[in-house]
Amino acid sequence: MKTPVIIAYLGKGGSGKSILSSLTGKIARAKKKKILYIDADPAMGLATALAVDGYKTMGQAREEIIQQARTAGSDKDKEEILDIVDYLLLEALYETPHYGLLVMGQTDSIGCFCPLNTLLRSTIKTIASQYDVVIIDAEAGFEQISRQVTDAVQYPILLTDNSLRGVRTAILAKETIDRAPNMSPKKTGVIFNRVTEADAGLRGRIEKAGLIYYGSVPIDGQITESDRLGQSALKIPDDADAIKALKTILEDEGIL
Repeated sequence: MKTPVIIAYLGKGGSGKSILSSLTGKIARAKKKKILYIDADPAMGLATALAVDGYKTMGQAREEIIQQARTAGSDKDKEEILDIVDYLLLEALYETPHYGLLVMGQTDSIGCFCPLNTLLRSTIKTIASQYDVVIIDAEAGFEQISRQVTDAVQYPILLTDNSLRGVRTAILAKETIDRAPNMSPKKTGVIFNRVTEADAGLRGRIEKAGLIYYGSVPIDGQITESDRLGQSALKIPDDADAIKALKTILEDEGIL
């Protein structure tokens, strides 16, 4: 199994994680890379940004397995459940000619299902190993990535705007990463999104916290229009200002 480049976007709600995740895949595909997107935010914004529907979430697959396990009577029934686990999980992989997509979704089951969570992580890693680049649209906190998705993120990218709240969220995420025992990213940095130029004082806070300032991605009318029409972010032209700025950052930082 090969080891893909694994990128995770984190930040407060509305910071643009889903769009930049989408565009990162677009940039990577232009470099002939095989892309896997993981929508790890319960709001499922990445699937929306890609204009995808009709998918099964990993949460739904998990619920199906749990329900069948609860109704299994004999040892034979339990063996049959094990036989279909891989099928149910792989059924959640949404594939197109251009990329693969896993949507984590939500789960309604109460209680600890630790062995199944371990199986989910194992399956995700196996699927991810078939791709060159894995891009995760995550929540602001990092705990659910380490718990549900992967513990091998090499490049956590924290998003903020020119707001103190956004910067504080980014710093908190960085502190969470530092505390996670299985996390050892190659580098952790910040992008100021929808910003022409980062506020000097806020950038200073970022750097004082030990974060790398990657640069800024400007607000882009083409992205705004695409979002308004509900079109896939992958259809945004390559010459869009936001794509050019993001491409420069990812290349300069050695991420792609």
